[in-house]
Amino acid sequence: MNKQLDEVQYARAFAMFAVLFVHFSSTGLGGVTPESSTFYIYSAFNTLGKIGVPVFFFLSGLVLLYSYNKRPFTKETILQFYKKRLKYIIVPYIVISTFYFVVSTVKYSSFTSVPAFLTDLGEALLWGKAYTHLYFLFVLLQFYLIFPFILYFFKKVKVRVSVVLIVSLALQFTWFYVNKNYIQVEARGSYFMSYLPFFLVGAAMGANYAQLDQWWQTNRKKMTAFIVTLFAIAAVSLIVVDIWTRAGTLVNYLPSTPYRSYIFDGLWVLLGLAGSLFTLWLGKVVMAVDYAPLQHFLNRLAQLSFGIYLIHPFFLIYFRDWLPNSTPLVFHGWQLFTAFAITGICWVLTSWLSKWKASWIIIGK
Repeated sequence: MNKQLDEVQYARAFAMFAVLFVHFSSTGLGGVTPESSTFYIYSAFNTLGKIGVPVFFFLSGLVLLYSYNKRPFTKETILQFYKKRLKYIIVPYIVISTFYFVVSTVKYSSFTSVPAFLTDLGEALLWGKAYTHLYFLFVLLQFYLIFPFILYFFKKVKVRVSVVLIVSLALQFTWFYVNKNYIQVEARGSYFMSYLPFFLVGAAMGANYAQLDQWWQTNRKKMTAFIVTLFAIAAVSLIVVDIWTRAGTLVNYLPSTPYRSYIFDGLWVLLGLAGSLFTLWLGKVVMAVDYAPLQHFLNRLAQLSFGIYLIHPFFLIYFRDWLPNSTPLVFHGWQLFTAFAITGICWVLTSWLSKWKASWIIIGK
């Protein structure tokens, strides 16, 4: 029987913080100019938050392969897998998407007729466009569809994590190239190929986690130095490039070329992969520190993370409407208040909902 991976649970909590960084910093970032010193603070938090989604895909791949790799690959196993995802992911996806679609329709007075509403809702559900943050679930469902093939591959082929990394990166950037030059689909980030290395590298690590964990413990100091250094380089690089982009000075440092978009993509992928290792390392640090209140807090946040992710944008919609248009001190204070207030509200609400037997309909599991 596989042991419980506490470090993964703590890593999930850190990934939730990252997602909140992106969403809570967006209003502040949009409300300041590059001439303001706070512009750099908002921009840095917003960029660092970009690790959140890649880390969640990485952890999903890791946990799924860790859980299913030693189970028999049978029709019953696959049916059980899909039954759980249908109940705890697809149903909440439909319910919460419908909720956000109704909220948006009412808020922006876009209702015209019942047939048009139902048609637009159906399209939004089909393409994960009911609300901006729900693309994550749409992509996750795509990974679930191909998961049996991934599981079968890792059961049949013993492959190194490094090989999986190289192959998945090649496939991902081939997708980027083909889409940019030929297909040109909108919302490229709504398709699983855009996140392939995160999920597959996580899956490869999950399939071999016992051996990797033992090797990690043997080489703990070297791995710590490598992961922290890699993450620092990736984070600083993307923060700087994002600041140049938002300030409109990128052309002064990085000439316009047909390959500029691939440079952006490369830095984002590097940060996502480095961030995945970094949050997993942080999880191991929390285990080593062995401070019960911290572990309890992070474990509870991880348990509630899916629900918090689903519902926090609803409150953010209205908190943004109440944004005081006053002094800079009030403006920045409102950003902090919004972050703490919404997190607290969502924590309490999700915790309360989780006590209901049928709470999975709304917040999944």
